[in-house]
Amino acid sequence: MKHLCFCSALAVAALLSVSCERDYPLGGWDPIEVDKPEVHFASGGGEETVTALNYGGWWLSFGYEGMMEECGFSRYINEVGATSTDGWEAFTYDLLDGGWYHAAVPNKGRSNELVITVDQNTTSTPRKAFIKVQAGDAFGTVRIIQD
Repeated sequence: MKHLCFCSALAVAALLSVSCERDYPLGGWDPIEVDKPEVHFASGGGEETVTALNYGGWWLSFGYEGMMEECGFSRYINEVGATSTDGWEAFTYDLLDGGWYHAAVPNKGRSNELVITVDQNTTSTPRKAFIKVQAGDAFGTVRIIQD
């Protein structure tokens, strides 16, 4: 009986030690790698597709047009949150509308592609924006620059 208890305790200890190991510790996932970290558009606008190379799917977090320091804190300029084609109850954020730039992850967020569309720039000022993307505990940024 003592041998059975010892073997059971040893098996439980082995299972606990294995279950505590992580392939990716919290915050330790590899950053998202993309085929185009920056996309350029002429003043006429257009469409570009960016692909995640090391993750099979991702979602949009938010977009912004710049950052400024204010009282020791960074603040995003013209920040816009992502939305979902399935409404607010969904957990996949696959749409982003930044006014002059738009982004979508096809198939309701079940894709490793990001389609970025930029409207015509009718001003003489170049513009830029940043799109934050996420896959689990991995993060990335895609930059948009338009003449």
